[in-house]
Amino acid sequence: MHKILLAGDGSEHSERAVAYLIGLIRDGVLIGGKIEIHLAHIRPMLPERVSRTMTSEEVDRHYQEGCDSACRTAIAMLQNEGVEFTCHTGVGAPAESIVSSAKKLHCNSIMMGTHGAGFIEGVLLGSVATKVIHLTELPVTLVK
Repeated sequence: MHKILLAGDGSEHSERAVAYLIGLIRDGVLIGGKIEIHLAHIRPMLPERVSRTMTSEEVDRHYQEGCDSACRTAIAMLQNEGVEFTCHTGVGAPAESIVSSAKKLHCNSIMMGTHGAGFIEGVLLGSVATKVIHLTELPVTLVK
């Protein structure tokens, strides 16, 4: 069985990755047995200066609402196509958490959208996709 971690952040870029995966499934490109899709969204931690002004319930609600919002479209797209998946959410450093989740779930590959920032922007701003590629030994499919 091929297990794919489909990482998303709710952006149009991650929606394109979902559409790309759906297309691969629909076109029969992913052959050779059953596939298992794990949709994952990781919320970055709030800065301490912000979280310390909030109650624990407010912090939890912030993370839950953010995860719900980020996953809403991807979930609808997969469900509309009848694609089975499991949704995973978490809080932490996105790249590290994506790689850790893929390992924990015994995934064979990672798929994610990329904003397609150029080299300079990637170096200066950092990129979750770039970090994922450097942190994992799994094949990573980036959809622009």
